[in-house]
Amino acid sequence: MTKYTEKQKLEAVEAYERGQGGLRAIAQAHAVGFDALRSWVAAHRNHGAAGIAAKMRKNYELEFKLLVLNRMRDDGLSCRQAAAIFGVRRHNQVAEWRRLFTLHGAAALQPGWKVQQTKMSRTPRRPKDQGVLPEDQRSRQELLRELQQLRMENAYLKKAQALVRVKTRSVPAKGR
Repeated sequence: MTKYTEKQKLEAVEAYERGQGGLRAIAQAHAVGFDALRSWVAAHRNHGAAGIAAKMRKNYELEFKLLVLNRMRDDGLSCRQAAAIFGVRRHNQVAEWRRLFTLHGAAALQPGWKVQQTKMSRTPRRPKDQGVLPEDQRSRQELLRELQQLRMENAYLKKAQALVRVKTRSVPAKGR
């Protein structure tokens, strides 16, 4: 992984902001990565020169992670956009938070959770004698996952029915 100086970053971002070319042309002219330049431009727009300054590795609190994820959901932001707005150094870190939250809920965003999970298998297993929980004892996350699954199945079936209808209309009658 190539490290860039703050001066290199700022020169490339300012060249792009002045309209001296598109992202790819500026990245090539300044010998920087296209994705890196795109991240720097977004960070610079949101935070100025401080947005592209070298940052130390940082551990984020649960409340901050939830704030980022809620803003992404409410405003329809991508991980890259949310990272730029909130000053998170790596957008793939935000993607990891979203993945963990979707699969395991807010508890998975707690510090140390990942260490505990690597000792066990990725998917928690139920004891064999424990069957399906009654409806009133299922967690909100489980119910939302099931609802999402049912909605996807329903949409798939609707699409399949629509395709069958289109095919039956477009097939010419034999013998004419």
